[in-house]
Amino acid sequence: MAGGCAYGAAAYLLRRDHPRLRWGGVALMGITAMQWVEGLLWLDGPRPHGTLNHLLTVGLIPLALLGQAWGPLFGSMFALPLRGRRLLFFLVLSAGLLFVTLARVAYHPMFTQVTPGGHLNWWSPRNPPVYAAWAYFLWALVIGAPFLLWWRPFWQGLVIVSWGWLWATVGYLISDSAASYWCFFVTFYAAFVLIYAFMVKDSPPPPPPPPGPPADPPLQRGG
Repeated sequence: MAGGCAYGAAAYLLRRDHPRLRWGGVALMGITAMQWVEGLLWLDGPRPHGTLNHLLTVGLIPLALLGQAWGPLFGSMFALPLRGRRLLFFLVLSAGLLFVTLARVAYHPMFTQVTPGGHLNWWSPRNPPVYAAWAYFLWALVIGAPFLLWWRPFWQGLVIVSWGWLWATVGYLISDSAASYWCFFVTFYAAFVLIYAFMVKDSPPPPPPPPGPPADPPLQRGG
């Protein structure tokens, strides 16, 4: 349900003729993609060692993690051209891919489990999972980097990432599956971005082209 609400808000934002609203729509789709995968896992049980559990954990969980990092990044292309920021763009792109790849190779989870606290653990075979603090907050920085680097005014970008960082910290301190805990609360970004959407107007349409020179009068034949 949370994922459906977030994607409904994203669809509305993408229909608006405003570059930062479209940026927000793509970012919202990427950041909340994990809710769809977790919803499927809950529908499955998740059954220990089940086929669907295995396919979702190995196949879709990494893609959803990439969506969290790449959604805000690719969304920024609505507001800013790639020219002039190509190096930083590809650094953030590579950081997201490298993080997900190394995490999956290092922990190699084959199935998602339910933690004693009732959360999903798709991070590691150890249950409940143990997150290295530096890696956990590095991932939060990768997700928030596009907003901090390119959303202007800067204070708005800082407010955007602060909500995610707040729940990343809360989840790390009180939950036995911090990443799954965080993924739920970031769906509330949908409400924030809708409020922002009602506060800004769409971009004005481009002015019509100037009229061309007057046509020459038709030539008259002599009598």
